[in-house]
Amino acid sequence: MPIMSGGEAVVKSLEEEGAQVVFGVLGSHLMPTYDALYDSPIKLITPRSEDGAGHMADAYTRVSQNPGVVLTTAGPGAAGVVCAMGEAYNESWPLLHISTQIISEHVGKNKGFYHDGPNQGEMFVPVSSWQHSVTKIEEIPEAINEAYRRMRTGRPRPVFLDIPTDFLNGEADFKILPRAKVTPPSLRKTEINNAIQLIRSAKRPAIWAGGGVVKAKASTELREIAERLQAPVFCTNGSKGVLPEDHELALGNLLSMSATLQEKVLEKSDLLLAFGTRFSQRATKQWTLPMPSKIIHCDIDPEEFGRNYTPTATVEGDAKIILQELINSLDKSKIPKAADRTTEIQTLKAAAIEEMKGKQPEVFHAMEEIRKILPRDAIVASQSIMGHWTRFGFQCYQPGQFLFANTFGSMGYAFHAAVGAKVAFPERTVIGFCGDGGFIFGCGELATLQQYNIAMPIVVFNNGGYSIIRQRQDARYNRNIGTSLSNPDYVTLAHAFGFYGEQVHDMRDLAPAIERALKADKTTIIEVPLEFEGYRSAADSQLQVTGSTDTNQWATTVHNSKK
Repeated sequence: MPIMSGGEAVVKSLEEEGAQVVFGVLGSHLMPTYDALYDSPIKLITPRSEDGAGHMADAYTRVSQNPGVVLTTAGPGAAGVVCAMGEAYNESWPLLHISTQIISEHVGKNKGFYHDGPNQGEMFVPVSSWQHSVTKIEEIPEAINEAYRRMRTGRPRPVFLDIPTDFLNGEADFKILPRAKVTPPSLRKTEINNAIQLIRSAKRPAIWAGGGVVKAKASTELREIAERLQAPVFCTNGSKGVLPEDHELALGNLLSMSATLQEKVLEKSDLLLAFGTRFSQRATKQWTLPMPSKIIHCDIDPEEFGRNYTPTATVEGDAKIILQELINSLDKSKIPKAADRTTEIQTLKAAAIEEMKGKQPEVFHAMEEIRKILPRDAIVASQSIMGHWTRFGFQCYQPGQFLFANTFGSMGYAFHAAVGAKVAFPERTVIGFCGDGGFIFGCGELATLQQYNIAMPIVVFNNGGYSIIRQRQDARYNRNIGTSLSNPDYVTLAHAFGFYGEQVHDMRDLAPAIERALKADKTTIIEVPLEFEGYRSAADSQLQVTGSTDTNQWATTVHNSKK
């Protein structure tokens, strides 16, 4: 076993687990680990804030399905990642946060040591599945191995690990452990049999595919069972593209925006096969969607069973293994392929899309034009009022193409996520749709793009503030406070970093501007000055003050700015 520093042991352990990139902001406590990275094939990305590092790592995980890694120093450095871990935790994505701790002999003594984060791990209890403090130098490889084991076991979520700085500086005879391997739990045969009996008797089944199908890498199996049963497939924001949205049975995540699909598909289905989903608020119109009379709920986390909808049958396990077993059981039972429903489903889907376009024709036309110029595998990170509409208007054809702050809802997520995705796949087209309020949260990361020569289009929809909240204030109080913001000249800001910048004053000109940006050799900031009138938006669809879910009430009118 080789003699090496604790910092080297951290890096060697990360290499063994397959880490290819780490995101982090250096502090003096962290220097031994950074020095070890100098000789490592692991790429270091140094963002301009720990919050940015965390969100980049989260997005990196979502598009690559290789757990993102964040390195921080003790105290404020570690605390800066809490928000990003909350985002990853709520969407069930793994993320490894390794922080330093002060010198081990002073931990917990509250002596006023610089960067002391008393009981530091407790900050992360609500946003991680495991928190651990290394108590002896030889434990470093074992702790990192255990962190990866936990991220690969059951429902994936972030983990937090802190290591005293004297352990990183010290040397020991380390044993670097092989990659942590996990065997998924076996399925219960009785649960599979119960599910098959329900499937056998169903005449019009439908499928609800959540993020668990993405994490299980089960797109092929999902497609096979959908075609076998001729079942239309509903997705969520987190599973867009798990079945290509141009597939004959794919209904994407249009359900929460479409009365047509609710009334003519969901309500007329006699069985819902739900895989890897928790039936979240947004996906179900605040849990008001009337589900079929029979539900088979399949999930790796049994705590989700019955939380929001009562299932007829449950199957606990990994979505890929469950789908494989169901397909095998259908074969053994010699249940024939169902009669073709693709024409019916496509007709209803087309009606739903037209229904949605009627709420925002100008916006959806722009999205269609943007989709035409983007490669099939392009990645979009989105936020703001316009970002909310992209949830429904931007078609995805594979998992990991759409990045959105679904549940925790961190401001500034879209820009940070776009950077993380581009780091994961430099060769793919990545674009960020941001609001002016969210973009300013983390616009310092323009320096990160500059430093690493990362080129991408960034579209900033400038409505002068936190428009979604401002609309609600105006609707409720007939006045607003704290939601109107001043803004920089975004074109000048782009030039300050050596980038391109332009303003687009008409939605019809947005797609051509993006096309120019894609051909550019550097990042382009495209500012779209817009006024949003009325107080309903796509974001209000499940958040009405009155509790109403009438989709016809929340269209927002977009006008060209007089600016």
